Amino acid sequence: MIIEMFLAALIGGAIGVAELVARYRDKPVAALLSPGGLLFALVNTGASVVALIAVTAAGWRFGLPYTMPPTALLVVHVIAAGLGSAAVLRMSFAPAQTSTPGTGPIALLNGILRIADGELERKRALSRLSHNDLADLSFERDHAALAELCCHLLREFDLAEAQRLGGLAAELSARDDLTDADKLDCWGLELTRLVGERALRQAARRLRDRPQEERRPAEDERLASVAAEPDPPAEPASVPPPRPPLGKTSRLAPHANGRSERKSFSDV
Repeated sequence: MIIEMFLAALIGGAIGVAELVARYRDKPVAALLSPGGLLFALVNTGASVVALIAVTAAGWRFGLPYTMPPTALLVVHVIAAGLGSAAVLRMSFAPAQTSTPGTGPIALLNGILRIADGELERKRALSRLSHNDLADLSFERDHAALAELCCHLLREFDLAEAQRLGGLAAELSARDDLTDADKLDCWGLELTRLVGERALRQAARRLRDRPQEERRPAEDERLASVAAEPDPPAEPASVPPPRPPLGKTSRLAPHANGRSERKSFSDV
């Protein structure tokens, strides 16, 4: 029975560890060794052992025939206890037509994850602020290139993460009460949460070592001459000459001999 309990605990613990690693991709080892991470793994392993004891005590055979060897039945019990306990712990109950989060065993895991989140956030902020990995960089000039480098390091990038980064960049750019260094620190903390400190450090080093493009002297002289050249005076708008007034034409035009003659047959 001890071996079966160990195997069931191993399955439940592996599921908990995999969830922690997927959640804290930048520092998975620190997340596992934190008090919140250890408590999360302990709850998953304990639930698997309790589920195995309950299944064995109830004598459930899961539809297997009685001719099945006892070893095969124990294997089924171990797998059912490990996977079933993980499924039960992540169950949530909520009304069907409401958007409020549900309650249930998932609330216990969410509370433990919030504890781990707080611990990891404090460690990450302390480690980030104790090193100046983004020296000689500027938020206004380098935040887009830095984000592109960090995002392309990931094989799969979540759309929600991209939207959150875009919203943060727009918010920091619109803030006038923060200096460029403050904005760069906030941006670095967000990228550290995404890719980790080592990847951010390497991306910043690549941007720092990249040579800055300098304009050629000829182009500088041309731009300076264009800027120094005064604008030509505006020519006065030409006013068209006034049109002569239209006089009323008479149907009878004077003749050269002093007589008047008709101009058309319609005057008859």
